[in-house]
Amino acid sequence: MLLNGVHLLPDASGALVWPARQLLAVASPPTAMAAQAVRRLAALARQRRPRSILWMGAPLAGLPAREQRELERLQAEQEWIACEDEIQLAPLTFRLQAGGANKAGEIIARPHPLARCDGQVWPAFVIDGRRLALPAFGPTGTGTEVMSPAFLSLFRRPFQALMLVNGRIVTRPRARLENPA
Repeated sequence: MLLNGVHLLPDASGALVWPARQLLAVASPPTAMAAQAVRRLAALARQRRPRSILWMGAPLAGLPAREQRELERLQAEQEWIACEDEIQLAPLTFRLQAGGANKAGEIIARPHPLARCDGQVWPAFVIDGRRLALPAFGPTGTGTEVMSPAFLSLFRRPFQALMLVNGRIVTRPRARLENPA
């Protein structure tokens, strides 16, 4: 994917990889899934070996002891960047919540996009060349369907959905997505 001149890679886990900066960015899942997300993030960090991890969401608190130790290890071994509102890593802007103004190079963590295709609903990355929306990190089906009025208002231009389908990434243009049931 190309966003504001930056080459980015979607990962089937829901993480976003910025190879040039050796950065992994993830949109925090619902609180109930936080422990599982930490385990998955630790596994992904061992595989990808990022220099930095950008966590987009509320601070992780109340984790079981094992996951708390794993989080502390991640924070000690990589630069840990917490984004609770907005962070500028030029030429990209990472925002927790989508705003009305859509400036080039914006990556948003919420709402988490879900795309409906062939009767199934999948977490998805959504990109229109100016803005990129991230799915919730990890195996979760929570979010907002991309063809709903609430989500469509965030993407004025034609967009692509990169759906996370059974460990693969399947790309569909907006025209091939189905409306919410």
